[in-house]
Amino acid sequence: MNLLQIRDSGSLSFHDSDVDTVFDVSRSIYERNYDKINTVYRNRFISSELGVVIGAITESQELIDHALASEGKGGQVNMCSALEELKQEGMQEGIQQGMQQGIVANIRTCKNFKISKEAAVKNIMKEFALSEEEANEYMKKYW
Repeated sequence: MNLLQIRDSGSLSFHDSDVDTVFDVSRSIYERNYDKINTVYRNRFISSELGVVIGAITESQELIDHALASEGKGGQVNMCSALEELKQEGMQEGIQQGMQQGIVANIRTCKNFKISKEAAVKNIMKEFALSEEEANEYMKKYW
C-alpha cells in the first residue's frame, strides 16, 4: 500500500487526470493558494464526485454540500465559483457572529447600567436595525 501526503505531493504525477485534480486542488486549499485555483480552474468544471472527494479531504462540509447540490444541475462543479461562494458564506457568517456579539454586549451593558428593558429594546433596534420582534427575542435570550 502506498501512502501519500497531499501537502508534499506537488512533484508527483498521476496517470489519471481526476486523481491529479483532486491532489492539486486539495493541496492548493491546504496551502491557501486560492489564486492558483482561480488561475488553473477558472474555466474548468469537475465532476460533483470529485468535488465531494476534495471536500472530504479538506474537511469542508460546505464544499461537499456545494458539490452535492450541483448534482441536480448537471453534476459539474466549477472550483472557482465554489470557493467564491464559500468565501462569501464565511464572510456572511462572520458578520452575523459579530453582530450577535455586539447585540449581546449592548444588552449586558444596558443591564449593568440598570437601563430598562424597553429602553434596551429600542436601543438595539436602532443600533442594529432590528425589528421589535427580533430585538425582543435577543432580550429573552440574553437579558
